[in-house]
Amino acid sequence: MDTSQIAQWVNERLPGSLLAGLPQVALYDDEAVIMLPLADELAGNELDADTRRQAAYQRIAQRREETRPVRMKLARELQKQLGVPVAWGMRLGESEALFTSRSAPVMTRLGRAERDVLDTLVAAGVADTRSSALAYAVRAFAAEHAEWLAEVRSAIAQVDQVRARLKLTRRAGAPTVPEHEE
Repeated sequence: MDTSQIAQWVNERLPGSLLAGLPQVALYDDEAVIMLPLADELAGNELDADTRRQAAYQRIAQRREETRPVRMKLARELQKQLGVPVAWGMRLGESEALFTSRSAPVMTRLGRAERDVLDTLVAAGVADTRSSALAYAVRAFAAEHAEWLAEVRSAIAQVDQVRARLKLTRRAGAPTVPEHEE
């Protein structure tokens, strides 16, 4: 199944009033992530940004609990088909929450200056460990450069599409090179 087939499959099995559109699906080597766009019941309300965000997260939490049995059933079916765990998230307006997502250890070598930054974040109480300080730094970068990251991801997706169109055929011997006439 590709991402569009998965999105359609999930969409057909969820309550029609739940979603504002097709789910967004991302497939990774170790996980499938399905983001459900919720119908925006807050649209048109004259709420300030903080109140709107708070109301959106409350609605996401409510919908998460309401849909848990059906999402778990769908996840089990998808895990059998895809061979990877399924993580769920929900988006309402500008607010989104990802739940049941895997965290994976990442090994890296950091110089003294980078470790000092992590240690400062820990000492300041921003993070409990170097690991959580590094995760914080990655999230901060992603938030600050979201537009740039989206552009890069789009470019990578285009490269993947071009690669997929490449048809390789086996040749007997070396390819012939046309001679140029001068």
